[in-house]
Amino acid sequence: MLEADTFFLMGLLYASFVCLSSMSMFWWLEVRPGWEWLADVLVILWIGASMSAVAWMKVRMAKPSFNPACSMIAIILFVVIVKEGGLQTLLQVAFIVTVGACISNIVCYSLWPQSAMSNLQANMVKTLDSFTTLLEMMTSTFLFEDANQPSRDKLQKAVDSHQASFTSLKKNLEEARSEWLFGGPSKRPGNSRKSSGKAYQDAVDSLNRLAQHLNGLRSGVGLQYELAKAHHDGKVDVLPSKDADEDEVLKAAAEMFGDLVDDLGPPLKALTDTCTTCLRRLKEAFVQRQRFNHKEPIKPSEFSDLTEELERALFTFESTSNHAVMRLYRRGESTYQHSRSSVNLLEENTMLTGTEHENVFLVYFFIFTLQEFARELVSLVDAMSRIYSIDKARLARGRWKALSGTVAILGRVKGKAPAEKRGGGSLKHRISTYIVPERKHTIPSFPKVRPHAPNTIQTPALSELTTMGKIKHKLWEWGSRMRERDVKYAIKAGMATAMLAAPAFFDATRPTFMEYRGEWALISFFVVISPTIGATNFLAVHRILGTLFGAAVAAGIYSLFPENPVVLSIFGFFYAIPCFYIIVAKPQYATTGRFVLLTYNLTCLYCYNIRQRDVPVLYIAMHRSVAVIIGVIWAFLVSRFWWPAEARRELSKALGDFCLNLGWLYTRLVASNSYAPDTQDDDQGESTPNEETALLSSQARIHLSNSIREFMAMELHLQIKLIEMQGLLNQSQHEPRLKGPFPVKLYRNILTSLQTIMDKLHSMRCVTTREEWFTTVRRDFIIPVNRERREMVGNIILYFSTLSSAFRLKAPLPPYLPPAEESRQHLVNAIRTLDVVKNRDVKGSRQLLFFAYALTMKGVTKELDYLGRTLQDAFGVIGQTTEEFEAMFRDTIAHAV
Repeated sequence: MLEADTFFLMGLLYASFVCLSSMSMFWWLEVRPGWEWLADVLVILWIGASMSAVAWMKVRMAKPSFNPACSMIAIILFVVIVKEGGLQTLLQVAFIVTVGACISNIVCYSLWPQSAMSNLQANMVKTLDSFTTLLEMMTSTFLFEDANQPSRDKLQKAVDSHQASFTSLKKNLEEARSEWLFGGPSKRPGNSRKSSGKAYQDAVDSLNRLAQHLNGLRSGVGLQYELAKAHHDGKVDVLPSKDADEDEVLKAAAEMFGDLVDDLGPPLKALTDTCTTCLRRLKEAFVQRQRFNHKEPIKPSEFSDLTEELERALFTFESTSNHAVMRLYRRGESTYQHSRSSVNLLEENTMLTGTEHENVFLVYFFIFTLQEFARELVSLVDAMSRIYSIDKARLARGRWKALSGTVAILGRVKGKAPAEKRGGGSLKHRISTYIVPERKHTIPSFPKVRPHAPNTIQTPALSELTTMGKIKHKLWEWGSRMRERDVKYAIKAGMATAMLAAPAFFDATRPTFMEYRGEWALISFFVVISPTIGATNFLAVHRILGTLFGAAVAAGIYSLFPENPVVLSIFGFFYAIPCFYIIVAKPQYATTGRFVLLTYNLTCLYCYNIRQRDVPVLYIAMHRSVAVIIGVIWAFLVSRFWWPAEARRELSKALGDFCLNLGWLYTRLVASNSYAPDTQDDDQGESTPNEETALLSSQARIHLSNSIREFMAMELHLQIKLIEMQGLLNQSQHEPRLKGPFPVKLYRNILTSLQTIMDKLHSMRCVTTREEWFTTVRRDFIIPVNRERREMVGNIILYFSTLSSAFRLKAPLPPYLPPAEESRQHLVNAIRTLDVVKNRDVKGSRQLLFFAYALTMKGVTKELDYLGRTLQDAFGVIGQTTEEFEAMFRDTIAHAV
């Protein structure tokens, strides 16, 4: 509400400036004989230019709190300018609008007030609860604890719940910052609540990272689902069994997991229990943070205890998991070979070893992601402890002054002796490596995805041009900006508004325009016109239906109870309740609710105000409906025939850009782990790092931290683009197609596949930004297989580029797509031939990171192949089908037809 009030004041000033400026110029020319035409032209241009600016800002801001200000500007401009009024008319309309805004504020602050801070905190509690449920479910699935494994639908429902609550966290945080005058968080320097704003920002960022880690954990239990399904079908026992012989691969995996559960189950369960207990305690502390007057729901020192428990459980789990995985890795092949000898698989020892290793590394990847989740949870505890202590100090400042020193240091965790004895330094030092340092938001660095790449032969750099060439280049850049989507929409909306308003200034058409209240046609046009045809069609239908329904109800009620203010007011109250319910509870139909309510109120109020029995209410309702329908039809025509922007075409362009940006993200990911920063600190000398020593120097850690921040900003940018594409897909359903219905299901599957690739790349980034990656991993795994790695990386980047071109052009794809999966298999085979892999005396598990990375890339190549086949089916294949292409290269002699 505070933000909407700010926009309201800005809009009122803007509308006043436009009204007074345009009317002053209009009347100055109107009274001069022979210049009347120029006065009309100038005022029409004023309307077009001013509404173009409002339309551009509406798209640029894209905020629900800004849209009412745009509607208010339109109402003031159209009413004042159409009536050719001056200051007095402006003051009358501004007074009416201000009274409405004041009533809104009075009701908001006095009747069941609800703050954005409360919404933010409730959303954080909901997110913590969903994290707890998901973590317990996935751990239970991984360990096969339940006889009946949770279904994919149940797990997906829990995932959707926590993702839905998380998507609104950023929005709630921004709204809460608008309440800084009333105790909300603030980022402004010198503000006493700056620390609170920083704590809330850190908590939301940490919840974001935890959600991404949960996605990685979810992808790590896929093999368990296959085993559970095979067990349900009777193919294999989940625990080790010598009788299972129908599926040898699943049997080997079941044996492996049975041994792993025996070794890893207790510490993994202990770590999970510690994490879930921590999440529950944070939730309880957050829910009851206001109740400090009697009994504390959680003591300040308990945050330190929670962190201490997390660190202890994490250290135990890391040691146990490393040893368990290494035992599986070093296990002799004779056990598995013996179980396969009955089916003559002994000669395929390499393949079997590869399958065994792949299962081992899938387990390792789940274990590693769980470690990252626990480490990130330490950061969340730190942020939540600061929020708790700040809120407590603010609410009980008078009684707890003696604790002010304690409050100031609650964000820091005290180290204890047990942690120091484990060789990892003090607990405070170890935890500091888990917490992302204070930072400003990093801007994602994506290249401009458009034709005419800069600094090329076709588009030379400015430094290579003459003075006249630079001027021409600037004009070309300005013209390119004018052709972009938001600018074209703004110009189209503004100029079309001016054209619709033109009849109000011509003597021949002005009487009809005023009789039918043409200003409502202008308002309806501006409300309905949208950047895409689909969105305009959706709003147009709802605007017409809502207007007809509201006008019919208003005509009926006023005919039954004419000039009865009590009955009309009471009925208006009950009529408004379902309308506002739709506005609040169903955001996608909010415009419909506003239209229905607006039409009813305007019709009844206008009839009651004039109280002329010779002007029936049906006449008013009809004129109101005609004006609205004319504005809606004009919006439909403008959207369809003037620079049409189809949502499905915008979706295709967005998908093309998204694939290119995914390729860019993957390229940056590969580049970040292809170069080694400075490693050991100077005081460590030339000693070989082990599982406990620090790996990177302080400068290298800063560089790594900056790299992580940049990757997270890029991932967040892509996640927002995915949400926007979901909106474009919804709008595409409202665009009729002569050649058939738009394949919504196909594009939903495409977006789901892209989301999966995003999750996989996030997991890859978590692996490749570990400190171990830049020491032994790079030396032992990256450099020896650079040739095979180059082939895999090149094929994956080529795949992204091919998909991008297909989305943009919708042209047939080649029958042969980049062999990304084959190149990945070549890389894995090359890794298996390395001495470090064959050596069974490896002391640590750091060397396994690259193997896990290469094997988990299978998920990315699988999705790329799925997208390639899907687009071949959707857009066709060049010249022939893929089957015909492959038939040309079979060993048998092909006969010409």
